[in-house]
Amino acid sequence: MNQSGPGDTASIEGLLSESARPGRSPESAGSGEAKKLDQILVVDDDDGIRRLLVDQIKAVGYPCRSAVNGEEALALAVTEPRPSLVVSDVQMPGLSGIELLQRLKQLDPHLQVIMVSGHHDMAVVRQALRDGAYDYLIKPFELEELANTVDRALQHYHLLKQNEAYRLNLERMVKAQTREILETRDLSLITLAKLAESRDNDTGLHLERMSEYSRRLAEEVARTGTYGDLVTDDFIHQLHRSSPLHDIGKVGIPDVVLLKPAALTDAEFKIMQRHTTIGGDTLRSVIETHTGHTFLVMAMEIAYSHHERWDGGGYPNGVAESKIPIAARIVTLADAYDAITSQRPYKQPFDHEEAVRRITRDRGLHFDPLLVDAFLVCHEDFETIKTRINQSPAVSGRDQ
Repeated sequence: MNQSGPGDTASIEGLLSESARPGRSPESAGSGEAKKLDQILVVDDDDGIRRLLVDQIKAVGYPCRSAVNGEEALALAVTEPRPSLVVSDVQMPGLSGIELLQRLKQLDPHLQVIMVSGHHDMAVVRQALRDGAYDYLIKPFELEELANTVDRALQHYHLLKQNEAYRLNLERMVKAQTREILETRDLSLITLAKLAESRDNDTGLHLERMSEYSRRLAEEVARTGTYGDLVTDDFIHQLHRSSPLHDIGKVGIPDVVLLKPAALTDAEFKIMQRHTTIGGDTLRSVIETHTGHTFLVMAMEIAYSHHERWDGGGYPNGVAESKIPIAARIVTLADAYDAITSQRPYKQPFDHEEAVRRITRDRGLHFDPLLVDAFLVCHEDFETIKTRINQSPAVSGRDQ
C-alpha cells in the first residue's frame, strides 16, 4: 500500500457521507438490475482503505469482494462469480499492482482493471496503461470520480464482450456457409462421377470403394511421412472427394466398347484408353474457364494419369515415377485392388490374398514402390472396407 496521508481517508469518508445526503441515490449512476450482473474486486493491503473502497462501490449498487494482496486477488479472479472489474492499489507487498495487472490480463484479456495510487509517478502510469489498465486514479479522489470511472470501465468490458460474441457468431456463420459450399461442391463431384458410372452398371459400388481405398492408403502414407508434406489432411480430404472422378471420361466412350461383355480387342482397347484424356481435358477446360476451382486440379491429374505406370509403360503419356502426380499414383493402386477383387462380365473376382500378391509382384513396375509398402501395412483395412460397403443396407440388391 502506498504511504498516504490522512487526506486520502478523509476525502473518501467525506464523500461517503455525501452519498447518504438527501437528494443523492446510490443507484443514480445506472440500472440497479444491470449492476447486479457485474462483480467488482477491490485489492488493497490497507484494511481501512480497502473497506472504504468496498463500501463506496457497494453504495452505488455493485456487488463487491475484496482481497488483501495480489495472490488472493488471482485466486478470486478465477472463482465464480468472476469479476468484471478489478480496482487495485499499485504498491503492495508481494505481488505488486502492476504485476497483478499483467497476470489478470493473461487470465482474461477482457477483464477491466483500474489502478489506484497516492503517488503521481508518470512512469508507473504509462506502464499500467501499456499493460492494459483501463484507468489510473490518483488519491485523494472524489466519490463521483470513482463511480463514473467504474461505470465507464464496465461499459467498456461489456462492449468488448459483445464484440467478442459478435465475432464468434460471425465466424460460426462463415464456417456454416463454407461447409455448405463445400458440401455442394462435393455433391457436384459425386453427381458427375455417378453420371459416368451409370453407363456401366457392372462396376457396382466401384466409386464408393475407390474413394475409401484411396483415403486409407493416403492416411497410411501421411502417418509414416513417406512423402513429407505432400500428403496432408487437406490432401487426403481432396483425394477422397476427387478420386471418384477418375473415370469420368468414360462418358465419351461408345457403348459398344464400354459395355462389351468380353475382353476388348487391341483396337477397342485403344478407344477405351481415350477416357483418360477425355476426362482430363474436360476438367482442364472447366479449370481454365472458371477461376477459383482449384479443387478440380487434383481430379484432373487423377483423370489424366490413373492408368500411368511407375515404369513408364502406362497411358496416355507414358510418364514414369515422380512425374506421375502422387494423387494419381494412389488412385492407380486403389483402382487395381478394386479391379482384381470385383466381378466383371469377362472375369470372376479374385480374393483379397491374390490382390495383395499381385500388387506386391508389381512393386516398382506398375506401382510406386513406397505406396506398395504402405499398402502392405494397411491391406487388411482394404478388405474390411470392401466387406462393409458391399454389405451396406443402402446397396441391397445392387451388383457388387
